[in-house]
Amino acid sequence: MAFDVKKILDQLETGAPAGPGVPFWQQESWEDPEGFIAALAAAHTGKGAPLKSRTGQHYDFFHDLVVRHSAVDRAALRVYDRRAGWQVLSYRQLHEQSTRRATEWARQGVKAGAKVCLIYPVGSELLVSFAAALSLGACISFLPAHGKRFLARRLAALAPGHIAAEPHQAALLEGFEKKLLQSRGQDAPAFTSHTYKPTEPVGLLFSPLVAPPATPVKLLAADAWGGALVDGLLTLGLGAGEHLAAPGYHLLQHLPAFLFATLLRGATYLHFELTDLEAQPALLLEHPVRALGVTPALRDLTLRARTPLKNVAHWFRNPEEPLDWQSWRAWAQQCGLSAVPSSNVLVDPSAGGAVLVSPRRVRDVHTEAPPAPGRRWALHDVNMSGQLAPGDLGVFAVLPHEERPLPYAVLTRSYGVYHYGGPITARREGRVYLAEETAEAVSALPFVRGATVVTSPTGGVAGHYRYVLLVFTGAQAVQRGPWLQQIRQFLELELGAEHLPDRIEFIPLYARKVDGQVDSVWCQSQFLTGALHRKSSDPLFQALTQLRGRLLEKEERGM
Repeated sequence: MAFDVKKILDQLETGAPAGPGVPFWQQESWEDPEGFIAALAAAHTGKGAPLKSRTGQHYDFFHDLVVRHSAVDRAALRVYDRRAGWQVLSYRQLHEQSTRRATEWARQGVKAGAKVCLIYPVGSELLVSFAAALSLGACISFLPAHGKRFLARRLAALAPGHIAAEPHQAALLEGFEKKLLQSRGQDAPAFTSHTYKPTEPVGLLFSPLVAPPATPVKLLAADAWGGALVDGLLTLGLGAGEHLAAPGYHLLQHLPAFLFATLLRGATYLHFELTDLEAQPALLLEHPVRALGVTPALRDLTLRARTPLKNVAHWFRNPEEPLDWQSWRAWAQQCGLSAVPSSNVLVDPSAGGAVLVSPRRVRDVHTEAPPAPGRRWALHDVNMSGQLAPGDLGVFAVLPHEERPLPYAVLTRSYGVYHYGGPITARREGRVYLAEETAEAVSALPFVRGATVVTSPTGGVAGHYRYVLLVFTGAQAVQRGPWLQQIRQFLELELGAEHLPDRIEFIPLYARKVDGQVDSVWCQSQFLTGALHRKSSDPLFQALTQLRGRLLEKEERGM
């Protein structure tokens, strides 16, 4: 099919709908994604240096993301540091530092296909290591340094050949210390960048959209390339030197997709922590932002600070977040964004970028989320039977789906318009909560006789669930205050603060177990029906719990 990319871009920039429903060119792109991606690649270069990658044939990410832009001092990354202020890494610096690091890593055994896990916060070290790994043809993984237990489970599942991390993080890598790469950056560049084949994995990612969440999933080179082209040019509309910022966005979900899209366009990734923005709301105003990802936390922060976001050209939100219509409308009006184009963008890291995208347009907050351009997809039966949806409601799946994670997002179609309908099972903003890992970690505490996590729908925003950690304490006298503090500190240390449950309930009973494991299905039913609460205060169950406690104590003593 022939695609007029200039006409498509003009339509997106003006924000003028071609008609009701999905534009015709977007529907055609679903039928011929290869032709669509090839047309975007031809239009992408413009007046810049040519691409070395060829759609459907081979991909030289290092050349097209870094080398093409290295002749200028344009910023590739701009990060705020509370002690040193804004830190800038130019494309020229990125090229020089990453080539030196790649040479150094090659001498330590990193080669094409090697699994290299990057454990860094967002910053220069992450971007330099990311580029170095691409140049060597490595299969890249990302992990934040959230905690020893969090890292240990994922590193065991990944079995990386090499790990790149800050030297002070070595204490978190128990059992993997010998995999740690040395990155002094003193070697002179001496290598040729790797060219990936379309089906060659460029990433092995721990997507928070995958169940169980500690399962690494492949990101193929063709998906990473197509996603970067579509997102950089169409979804985010980035140009050379323009800024993309998504403070508070989940890193495991949105990296490396945002980095691929930003660097391919020669744009700048702008990063700062929400805690820094809380202290200095004006940080958001110091640079013009072409595309701003807005979370409910960022929305509420800027709303409280009454920050006028006059430097934002386009803002987007994740449709999987609970939709608080009133707060979004108040924010857009208060911050001066009522006349600024907005969109819904759902990113799947294993697919290489956005999979559901509404067009950039000036309008009220909404639920519209059609499949992204250049994606083959299908609506499957909501019963997960494997057949296609018989009607206009189904579970959205990227094709081919045989080797992809199980689909979970419900789409509805009405008069040619697609709307996001929520996850098919309970999730936290579309992400899988670490229920099993949380319960397992807490069970290691001395006062815990059993633990499990149950979900409970809220009575407020649709699609919003609360995760409740049930801690069974047996016959002990409950010490709620000290235990609560100990559990929170322990989970923050082992799994990271983001994985804290919404509530913690102490149950002065013994949990029902099957094959030595807490029966989570029984606990869910007992909690939601109020049976656990009634049993906790029932004299008969209290007496039985005390008796069981005495018997268990005797068994432990060997009596």
